Amino acid sequence: MPVPGIPVPDPSGGSPVKPILRPSRVSTMAARRPSDADTAAPLKPIVEPFPRQVNLKGLEHLAWVMDRAVRIPGTKVSVGLDALLGLLPVGGDVLTGLVQVGIVLVALFRYRVPRSVAARMAANVLIDVLVGAVPLLGDLFDVAFKANTRNVQLLREVQEQRQVQEQRQVQEAASSRPSNLFLVALAALLVIVLGLVLIGFITVVGWMLGRPLI
Repeated sequence: MPVPGIPVPDPSGGSPVKPILRPSRVSTMAARRPSDADTAAPLKPIVEPFPRQVNLKGLEHLAWVMDRAVRIPGTKVSVGLDALLGLLPVGGDVLTGLVQVGIVLVALFRYRVPRSVAARMAANVLIDVLVGAVPLLGDLFDVAFKANTRNVQLLREVQEQRQVQEQRQVQEAASSRPSNLFLVALAALLVIVLGLVLIGFITVVGWMLGRPLI
């Protein structure tokens, strides 16, 4: 029986026939064995998840200071700087109105709230400033209305909805972002109202002093 790898002599006396080398089973299995690179799982695209938590502690603390910092003893009614500064004739309402406008602008430019929510926040500011300018009645209204707390709560609700809907809400937010013209118009409206209130305050002070100041 011929042995693989050893030349077999030709019976006719010619040159020995070259043997046919058969690959071993081990070498065949090694050749067919896939490498680690072939069996590695394909790389998945990295998808940036929507942020699950948005830090609103700064705005919430500001709303607490403005609306609920001090509780009236013996009652469940709490007041803040908004009501205390509102005791100043008109000028106090201008100062608190600036804080309220700042919260609305932060919600618009940083958190990109939808237009409907931005309109509700602006309406809260206008109502608080206009009614708050009325002596005594405005102070009582500030205690009950709490515009800063209302606006931060609206912002909190928007963020909670975005957290639930995650990626779908990210796509919808792109179409609901307010345009630059809308932002400018809303900010201008708030500034004009505050300016009118300030002019009224200067006029009242001038009338009390007996001569116009403007």
